[in-house]
Amino acid sequence: MQAKQHSLGTKKITLHITLPLLPGSLSTARSTCGKPHCACKANPPKLHGPYYRWTGFLEGKRTTKTLTPEQARECRQRIARHRALEKQIRQLVCQALRQVPWT
Repeated sequence: MQAKQHSLGTKKITLHITLPLLPGSLSTARSTCGKPHCACKANPPKLHGPYYRWTGFLEGKRTTKTLTPEQARECRQRIARHRALEKQIRQLVCQALRQVPWT
């Protein structure tokens, strides 16, 4: 983050952002199937998976997509970049709130 001081106490900053970004979260799941004699029904069970899932909002609706392991790795990196950007913005907002003109 670079900052430039201007008159009247205002600043312009430049955020250095690595794209692409992806909001949302990743999760993994393991499950059983419907076959009665499958190993996933054994004791202890050998579950199927892991299955990787991205959850986020698309067109205003909460959405979950099942991903391949490769897609999950890419999404994990994009989500990390998005969260880093959100953290920078939160820090800027906190700093701005400490410098409000009425204090």
